[in-house]
Formats: sequence, structure tokens, C-alpha cells
Amino acid sequence: MIELDRKETLRYLGFRNGKEPDAVLQEKIEKCGQELQNAVRPKSIVRRFALERPDEKTLRFAGLTVVSRNLSKNLANCSSVYLFGATLGVGPDRLIARAQIRKMSDALIYQAASAAMIETWCDIVNEKIRKEAADERLFTRPRYSPGYGDCPLELQRDLIRVLDAPKQIGLTLTDSLLMMPSKSVTAIVGVSDVPVICHPQGCEACAKTDCEYRR
Repeated sequence: MIELDRKETLRYLGFRNGKEPDAVLQEKIEKCGQELQNAVRPKSIVRRFALERPDEKTLRFAGLTVVSRNLSKNLANCSSVYLFGATLGVGPDRLIARAQIRKMSDALIYQAASAAMIETWCDIVNEKIRKEAADERLFTRPRYSPGYGDCPLELQRDLIRVLDAPKQIGLTLTDSLLMMPSKSVTAIVGVSDVPVICHPQGCEACAKTDCEYRR
């Protein structure tokens, strides 16, 4: 079972700077969170590929050629990459769809809680990758998803194809590049023999704003 990150859920709901919801909303969040935990069916798929760098902003892996200065910066000194897809399954989408008809306030809570939950699931997958790399005395970089910086969102199509994600974990992409189920993520994680200790929740949670590998 994936734990509900209450702090992140509140952040997605707009509660910041230590502000707390009233007792009624707190109870509603707990109730919706428990329903989500029962509804999710987390799955993931991970594959590793060698990485080539023809020039400072071009990357080649898994038969793909990607031009992105930001991703290239993130993958500096890396010799291989992990590609991964992760999803919570269709359960959250069904809960959200029902709530949008019956009670929109519940739909907002499901949206916030499931957004926090997919990040937690990605952290779990990421930690498995980190441990596998550590067994080889290698180090991982912060995960990087298509759409960040100048990395094209269209890369989602290639990652899903290379991972065989529709068959492996039921993850597909619409013509407008929306992932289905919606609470899903694809990402690239670089592997290097150069040690860099990265925040487990990624660059957004890290205070080191001048890091050369920051996405």
C-alpha cells in the first residue's frame, strides 16, 4: 500500500506556510485518502540503456536521438540511463470522475491526493534504481521527465514505446500527449561513476539551487 503524503496533498490543495485545514476538511482528506489507497494498483517498468553524447546537447539511447540542452546538463558524466514508467492504475481516475458528478470538492481532494501519491510511487521506483546502481558503485541523477525545460514533451511517445508500457503496465498516450491512466509518469534517470548526492524527491525539493545537474 502506498502511504498518503498528507503534507504534499495539502500543498496541492493550496495550503502553504503552515496553514492547516479545518477539522471537517481534515476528516474528508483522510476519508478520500483511504479510498484512494484501496483503489490504486501501482505498476512500474524499468529498462537500462547505454548513453552516447555526440555533442553538448545531443543524447542517444535506446535507439533514440534527443536534442535538449537541459536534459544533457542533467545527464552530464553519465554513461547509461534508466527509463521508467510508473502508474497508479485507473482507480484514481474513476474516483475523480464519479466525484466530479456527485461532489466537486471530493474530486479536488482525490486529484490532490493522487498527485501526491504518484510522486511517492515514483520515489519508491527511483529508490530501487538508486540501490541497483549503488550495487555497481554507481550514482544516479535526479529523474527527468519529458516536458521539463527544453526537453520535448513528444519524447513521451518514444519512452512509452521503448518500455512497451501499454502491454507491461497499461500506460498509453492520447493524441494530445495526455497519459492514460492520468496519474502516471515517465522519466529518465542518469547513471554515472561521478558521485553526486541528490535529494530523493528531486530537484524541486533540493535547496542546492546552483547544482550543475539541476533539471
